[in-house]
Amino acid sequence: MLIGVTGYGGHIGQELVQYKNVVPLVCDVRNPANIDLAVRSTKVDMIVHLASISEVERCEKKENENLIKATNVIGTMNVADVAEKYGCGMVLMSTAHVFDGKWGNYKENNRTNPKNFYGFTKMAAEGFRTVYPFMKVVRTSYLFDHERVFRHLYPLREKQSYAYPTFIERSFMFLPHFAEAFYFYLMNYDRMPNVLHISGSQTVSWYEFIRDVAIEYDLDESLVLPRDKEIQMDAAPRPYKAGLNVNLSKKLDVPQFGYHEGLLELMVRRQ
Repeated sequence: MLIGVTGYGGHIGQELVQYKNVVPLVCDVRNPANIDLAVRSTKVDMIVHLASISEVERCEKKENENLIKATNVIGTMNVADVAEKYGCGMVLMSTAHVFDGKWGNYKENNRTNPKNFYGFTKMAAEGFRTVYPFMKVVRTSYLFDHERVFRHLYPLREKQSYAYPTFIERSFMFLPHFAEAFYFYLMNYDRMPNVLHISGSQTVSWYEFIRDVAIEYDLDESLVLPRDKEIQMDAAPRPYKAGLNVNLSKKLDVPQFGYHEGLLELMVRRQ
């Protein structure tokens, strides 16, 4: 089985194309003819649709609305149209941002109710499953690598204290661990459900996560302070308790990883 990946230049895509029988789909998802040519020339059996604009703040700006819709929503429909034409399987990458974050520990069948425009576009893209029954959805939460965590540590590296939110919770997962679990999912695509959560096996607050990152990077953890309210009132709204329940993926034998395992693996890879 040959798997083509849209958005192969992003964080997930770069990891995924390192696996056997996974190839880039070089196309602009806003251009149906472009997608058609990419699928026809590569002769892929499945399309993993990663291409989207995911920066929450960028998505929230009114001047970007048409671009975000064209990429995240219409782009998904364009890919699904081509997948249907060539009889390909299709997996849409989605996000915990489709939930409102009131409760956390969200299961696959819980009601979606996004708080921001990015989450809305992903909910809309997921909705195409009613039109394209061959399309499956994988949701994840926050995926980290050295680049993504290191930028959060600037105050600590400068020996300055900084307060991190205790009220925002995520299922943190090391990016290469996600790619490993996702590749297992793809290799077992036929027996996988229409919607599945693949994310970290533990849900913690940003405060807890950064504190543990500081310990691994040998920084002063006492500089990591808890914060129980928003300080940027003009920031794009985010779901607070957006941890994902991964019990179903565990039952399906999808590899499970906690964020502590990810931090240890991260440090090993940096040596």
